[in-house]
Amino acid sequence: MTWRFVGANFDQMHMNTNLEWVRDHPDAELVGVCDEEPATSTGSLERAVDDLEIPDEAVYDDLDRCLEETDPDVVLGCPRNSLHAEFVERVAAFDDGVHIAIEKPLAADLADADRMLEAAGETDGLFALNWPVMWDPVKHEVKRLVDDGVVGDVLEVQYYGGNAGAPPADSWFYDPEAGGGSMLDYLGYGATFSTWFRDGDLPESVYADAYVPDDLAVDVQSSTVCRYDEGLSTLQTSWRMLTNPWEVEPQPMKGYEIVGTEGSISTRERGCPIRVTTAEEPEGYVVDPDPLPERFENLVTYLIDRLESGGELEGPTDPAFCREAQRIVETARRSVEEGSALELVE
Repeated sequence: MTWRFVGANFDQMHMNTNLEWVRDHPDAELVGVCDEEPATSTGSLERAVDDLEIPDEAVYDDLDRCLEETDPDVVLGCPRNSLHAEFVERVAAFDDGVHIAIEKPLAADLADADRMLEAAGETDGLFALNWPVMWDPVKHEVKRLVDDGVVGDVLEVQYYGGNAGAPPADSWFYDPEAGGGSMLDYLGYGATFSTWFRDGDLPESVYADAYVPDDLAVDVQSSTVCRYDEGLSTLQTSWRMLTNPWEVEPQPMKGYEIVGTEGSISTRERGCPIRVTTAEEPEGYVVDPDPLPERFENLVTYLIDRLESGGELEGPTDPAFCREAQRIVETARRSVEEGSALELVE
């Protein structure tokens, strides 16, 4: 079977990469692309049309017409954070059998997350979430090390993530009403993947603060402290890195540090994918990640594998799992507004 894909809205720059994955998969066909507000997009419809040689009749500026005329099996969406719920509701209402993949984060807030899950739950289609790092072998190797008990029980997770500023400077990323800011851009990564590493364990309470410069309307830095029974974890975001990590790894490095009862794991050592320390080897040793199963090659390969095999969505690809991690992000957002630690919201 050849799966018919539509790429809709280019607010997130990841859309261009997602469409390249469609082009490269032997069982996928790109039948349409749509961008309703190209002036605010950080991706590029024009570049996609040129690079993928998309014919004019497959290019749209109206999502409803695009869906009606192309009749897709799968819709890949990259709307701005504030429009995730509206997007999923629109696509789900088009056809209760259409499959949807939305770009990270799950939503701008917990209420929108619930709207999305409700809309998708009323259909027969698959609803998946794309975290670009889900296709990174390092994250899966860290998960395996934790699951295998290499460092014992997890006591804390430290996360530092971000970039050198969201491009371009006048994009929706700098609009609080659109879901902009470094916290919403990156805290979802820290909250979701630390929860995955902890096998779903969630904190009791959260305290967060964020820094908004005088000349901006959104934060460029945030720190979130999560309290668990056994201690504290910290999740930090920043748009103040010297370089973008996908170009040149900055200092301090982005990544995760996991402290357990019997050792620790770090992905934040330059030139080393993963370093593990244990009581037996306190100076540590390097772990090179194993190759991933073929289905984890990229988003499109994963979606087609799940559709053809009937397999369940796994970890951070599952919006229901991400909804639980979103509780951390939501509590952090409210904590910044109230200036106090809060119990984890439901």
